[in-house]
Amino acid sequence: MTLALPHRRGKTAFVRAMIAALSACATLGAHAQTTTLGTRGTLAAPNPAVTDNAGATWPSTAYTRGPDYPRAVTLPLQFIKLSSGKQLAVLVSKPADLLGFPKSGRFPVVLTQTAYRIDVGQFLGVFTPAGGNTLLIGGLDQYMVRRGYVTVAIDAHGTGMSGGVTQLIGEEEQQAYREAVEWVTRQSFFNGSIGVAGTSYLGISSLLTAGQQHPAVKAAFAQVPMGDAYRGVAATGGMFNAQFLSTWLPLTQSLSVANAPELLLNPWFASQINAATADHVAAIGTWYAPTFDGFVGGTSGIATDDGNFWASRSPVESAGKIRVPTFIVGASLDIFQRDQPLLYEQLKRNVTAKLAILPGAHLQSVQSGMSGYGGAPSYGPPSTTSLLLQWFDRYLQGRASGAEALPTVTQFVDGYGSGGKARFATASDWPHPRMAPQRWYLQPDGSLSSRQPAVAAGWTVTEPPAPTATRGSVLGTVFTASVQVRDHSDCSASQVQWTLGLAGLLPLPCYSDSARVESLQGAVVYETAPLAQDLYLNGPIQADLWISATRTQAALSVRVDDVDPATGAVKPLTHGLMSAAHRAVDPSRSRFVNGTMIQPWHPFTASTAQPVVANEPMLVPVEVFPVAALVRAGHRLRIAISASNQAQGIWPTPLQRQADGNVTTIHASPQRPSSIVLPVVPASELN
Repeated sequence: MTLALPHRRGKTAFVRAMIAALSACATLGAHAQTTTLGTRGTLAAPNPAVTDNAGATWPSTAYTRGPDYPRAVTLPLQFIKLSSGKQLAVLVSKPADLLGFPKSGRFPVVLTQTAYRIDVGQFLGVFTPAGGNTLLIGGLDQYMVRRGYVTVAIDAHGTGMSGGVTQLIGEEEQQAYREAVEWVTRQSFFNGSIGVAGTSYLGISSLLTAGQQHPAVKAAFAQVPMGDAYRGVAATGGMFNAQFLSTWLPLTQSLSVANAPELLLNPWFASQINAATADHVAAIGTWYAPTFDGFVGGTSGIATDDGNFWASRSPVESAGKIRVPTFIVGASLDIFQRDQPLLYEQLKRNVTAKLAILPGAHLQSVQSGMSGYGGAPSYGPPSTTSLLLQWFDRYLQGRASGAEALPTVTQFVDGYGSGGKARFATASDWPHPRMAPQRWYLQPDGSLSSRQPAVAAGWTVTEPPAPTATRGSVLGTVFTASVQVRDHSDCSASQVQWTLGLAGLLPLPCYSDSARVESLQGAVVYETAPLAQDLYLNGPIQADLWISATRTQAALSVRVDDVDPATGAVKPLTHGLMSAAHRAVDPSRSRFVNGTMIQPWHPFTASTAQPVVANEPMLVPVEVFPVAALVRAGHRLRIAISASNQAQGIWPTPLQRQADGNVTTIHASPQRPSSIVLPVVPASELN
């Protein structure tokens, strides 16, 4: 069946007729499992299906209940002395009477551990007595405290007023998680049950803490958490994610040295606070600068090799150890877009797990989650305030909140809503139980078809000018970093995604329309004909691209778009980036559905890197991040391929020199049939 009419845009050139064998490490193995998934570091059995709550939908009314106590009060600043000698800053908030005096008794505890300052969460909590949500960013949450919870907010090891050097959630910080839990268990207000919770960094620390299996931890709630530190964010596709790291590293370090206000408020803790500040300033030279320079310079170690450094910091590695009910809230354009469904898959093997994917980038999804999407026309989850209370009421207080009966998987489906309104779909599992892979081939005429090409053709894409990544400091105390991209991807959805949504605060048309970036990059474009019926995509995507390069390094950027014929708008759906040198695939850790690989697992190690030989064809499997989208009848599905996406990843300097001036040919021929594997679900499944 042909799925497209001839249509393409880009340069055309006939390719050589030479035939090359597939690389052994890039072979698409023929596995017989219906659905098999391996995670990083783990050979997994076939992914078990979830059959409960198959028909569950969100109730029209959000869960709520009145407060048990009239007020909430925060106790004076405290410090936990660690076995290392360093100290953690702690703020404890308790239920209080009408006069603001703390209530005696024992309560369940909600523990948050943040890199973004507990005093910030405390300040915000003072001004949000009714709505809640400040708990998810650390600090006072009057909504939860007044309903019978004690909150314990901690500046994570090496951040804020806590001493030590943060090393991207390193061993010392994770040891501090253990000691923080132990400290809670010794407090007179503790009733035996801890819930770990938080957004972003706090969600990550929550999952890592839950994975330590302390018996006092009874439930977890993580909003937009990371899963795989290397593949998901720091080095997607084997490229240095300078945009993200130049945003996040300065953010965490600058917040950590902003201790002057707390010195004024707590002069009796001057020695502890000054010692912490000194640690964070020293960290510029011992951690922040070397880490950034290591990526830019391509030095051996953490920057160029996915080894134990990253595995030990990846919650997806320890998620299988979690034994408490866990709720994951993700986002469709999040920096951790790839990871959140994978976390859910590991969790569901052993515990009650729920997954809800909201629309938007990192910051925007957190903001929208505060108001929720309950009822018509979205039919999605309520506010995260309601969800958090419902989850912990059930699993910390034992109330009949109905949390276990909530839909197992809820996803924002791009294109499903109307009138600019988001709309959600629920399912019993992820990937969708009825998802089936469809392989569509890139055709010589620029179309997409289920048939392999009958003739040989090819098109070229060119390496853009090199970007610039720099770092510095302000007065030697505040770390700074920046990246200047030169491939026009700073005007694309990727810029919004990898700046944590900060770019989206001043929206530009090119953030929601890929036409500009694809044109300026000289992308090769393949499109379907106007679709005869709705096409529902839900799951990961794999692009299997035959290419040859003129230099010894080459990268591929794969954009998946929805083209509206009425307006000409090219709406970005998802994206993948890949260094050809890291094209090796470990089939035992990759995802196969009905025998077709649809999510490759690349080792990203120095030992598995393969040479890019000039003018020699090679097959490059590209992992494209998961999507949930409805491409409407009459629209076209577009695949746009270019040589870069610098907003997402750049070459380390030595590799950039090897890539400079490269021209990559994308092959489409009977001998080298490039294709894309799409996760297709019957549109009738949309509920």
